[in-house]
Amino acid sequence: MQNESRYFRTVKRRTTTAAKVLLVGLVVMLASAGTIFAASQSGSQGNTSGSVTIQVNPASRSVDQGDSVTYTLSLTSSNGFSGSVTPTISGLPGSTTAAFAPTSVTLASGKAATVALTVATSATTPDGKADLTIGATVPATTGVSQPAAVVVQLQVKASNKTFSISGNLGTQLTPGATVPLNLAIANPNNKGLALNSLAVSIATITRTPAAVAAGLPCTAADYVVTNYSGQYPLNVPVGSSSLQSIGIAPALWPRIAMLDTTKNQDGCKGATLQFAYSGAGQGS
Repeated sequence: MQNESRYFRTVKRRTTTAAKVLLVGLVVMLASAGTIFAASQSGSQGNTSGSVTIQVNPASRSVDQGDSVTYTLSLTSSNGFSGSVTPTISGLPGSTTAAFAPTSVTLASGKAATVALTVATSATTPDGKADLTIGATVPATTGVSQPAAVVVQLQVKASNKTFSISGNLGTQLTPGATVPLNLAIANPNNKGLALNSLAVSIATITRTPAAVAAGLPCTAADYVVTNYSGQYPLNVPVGSSSLQSIGIAPALWPRIAMLDTTKNQDGCKGATLQFAYSGAGQGS
């Protein structure tokens, strides 16, 4: 059975004592004219402007291709701002989408609001690290500066989710007979599978000791395999299922036929056929 599934720079300056005194005086003047803001960390990525403080938690998330992750944004009014705030995002890798809930909030002075950011990847999202820039916009009519953006990381990992396929004819094949093969599919993942391919082939044929001793052949040429002929994607639920249990008509199942030829086929009497199964798809 086969499964498929900084650069740092130091600047040296010579500064006289008089220049130092002048610098201190300048800082005092600035501090007396307004408030000096600093980025808030507290275990998350954060930044502040004169209107809205943005914090994003966590600072980094990992996700398997095809899955989704959620970040939490905290938008807080600062310096007396009140009005609507719309979160934004840039830097998404290919085949990835993002959604904010809610898409905008209205802040009263000194108040905060929480927004959920869901980033959804797909099976074709490139694996690796991406820097996501989370920002926000406020109406220009408010006359305040736009919020400073925050950068968080998204680590996309190649999906290694697996499933298994098996089957049993349940009856003996005789020359001229065709038997449908009700494939069993075990899906141990936490989401359904959307299969876009499914194939069966004869892997080995084991003759009886008597046939071997008599030199009677039995080969794959004595059989014909007709593969699944239904539509794709083939949707498979979580857990154990079969083509029958998910509503696939027997006429669409793979079929194994033994040919009725003019050659001596006694070597196939009591022979055991082993099948190889393959399939591919993605979480649905």
